[in-house]
Amino acid sequence: MYDETTPVLIVGGGVVGLSTSLFLSAHGVRSVLVERHPGTAIHPRAWGWYPRTLELYRSVGLTDAIYAESAGFAGHVLNGKVESLTGREIHMSRIPDEEDVSDISPIERLVSLPQDRIEPLVLDRANDLGADIRFGVELVDLARDDEGVTATVQDRKTGARRTIRAEYLVAADGTHSPIRERLGIRRHGRGVVRHQMSILFRADLTGPLAGRRFAICQVENDRVEGILGHDDSLGQGTLIVTYHPEKGERPEDFTDERCVELVRAAVGVPDLEVGLRSVMPWEMGALVAERFTGGRIFLVGDAAHVVPPVGGYGANTGIHDAHNLAWKLHAVLTGQASPALLGTYDAERHPVGVTVMTQAGLRLATRGGFATDEQKAAVRDTLMVTFGYVYDSSAVAAEPGDTVPAAPPGPGGVRTAALVDPRQLGGRPGTRAPHVWLRRDGERISTLDLFGQRPVLLLGSAGEPWRVAATAAAKRLGVDLDIHRIGADLVEDDRPWHDTYGVAPQGAVLVRPDGFVCWRSPADAEATESTVERVLGALLHR
Repeated sequence: MYDETTPVLIVGGGVVGLSTSLFLSAHGVRSVLVERHPGTAIHPRAWGWYPRTLELYRSVGLTDAIYAESAGFAGHVLNGKVESLTGREIHMSRIPDEEDVSDISPIERLVSLPQDRIEPLVLDRANDLGADIRFGVELVDLARDDEGVTATVQDRKTGARRTIRAEYLVAADGTHSPIRERLGIRRHGRGVVRHQMSILFRADLTGPLAGRRFAICQVENDRVEGILGHDDSLGQGTLIVTYHPEKGERPEDFTDERCVELVRAAVGVPDLEVGLRSVMPWEMGALVAERFTGGRIFLVGDAAHVVPPVGGYGANTGIHDAHNLAWKLHAVLTGQASPALLGTYDAERHPVGVTVMTQAGLRLATRGGFATDEQKAAVRDTLMVTFGYVYDSSAVAAEPGDTVPAAPPGPGGVRTAALVDPRQLGGRPGTRAPHVWLRRDGERISTLDLFGQRPVLLLGSAGEPWRVAATAAAKRLGVDLDIHRIGADLVEDDRPWHDTYGVAPQGAVLVRPDGFVCWRSPADAEATESTVERVLGALLHR
């Protein structure tokens, strides 16, 4: 009846789709990814990767490759506005060093690396873990029912078609997501903010750069106005300009000849030898899908939320989507959890999507000089936006009198996520588990290195009764549970673990596979099998 079957079908092979494949493969979940383009991205697109994103990649063994690939961009620190690269400097400053967050993360700071350079790394690591990723294959038809989806895909070279039956589908198919449209899921938000054209080119920029290395370079003269970026080889660049459909301007107006002239005007070399690689129109927008799920279909990345690029939140948020969804799919597919757990994907990630879109929009207004005082006051630190979002769902055992601040309503009264200073997380349920350095068999590791595959119960030095109770409860439930007792198999290497997580030495903290705290024991709690069974059952919706 079907040409093949798979537990999960992923549609879209950008950085978010590839990350979904990577995270699922790390869990041992078989999936098939189809991407209509012949390979990974060639445009730089997203550029900065926040420490929280790198923590997720660290959990699947990818950070060393990212650090090595990004080394050439370490000196790209200038923020300038010029008439052209060879012309007058209108203003020039150095971007402040990224905040050192080594006190709260095993990742010290943000890493700069364009998306076209990080995608091959994600692809290679996913392949190492057994992923099935197929480029040049397009989804052409889709049917869904209560048991799964049936997809018809077509090889774009040969025209050959195959049917794939999947229990679940992840739509990572971009801003205009045909899958989202097929589901009839509307989007809310400001809409399209600006129409942009990215001109990717090859040229020798060594001379025009004259030893400078830009993170951001605005160009403005009587022939071109836009953003000019360059890579670490100094042989490739991207010019981003705005066009105005309301004035009758069209993408088709950007002929090869015009694009070459725009690049030459931006660089300031009239006879510059320019080789065009690609010219791509795109929309700067602010939109969030009204829901991130449709039966057994899940929206991730730009299919779920389109975020203005100010702040660099878009791709990072999409990767966090993928990580949140992957462990839940694994838990359900292996029978550890009830399918009801998958309902928490929308409950947790939709408020984050609205919050991130709102924060990026506030930053855009502030940068453009048209933000009100109230809007300026509502802008939150990037660490709060990327580290400090709080989940409020049935996969979190909220504590009585929880001190997490109430989240303000988003546009149209839509629910948003509360944001907490990541240095004040304190182990509260619904927040990212704090980073504490430990030693295991002489090796220095982070508490974060303990999370990823299955739920983890962290115990204090006097927490042996919890270990006994949890071992019995997990066995009775048939649940995979890792148990670590600080002071036994692990030793503290810096600040006290129990103080950081807000429990007594005889306490316990249950952490989900995605590194978010699910539950922690009250100070006077008795260690019982029934308590552990109750919180594990609630987490997994058993």
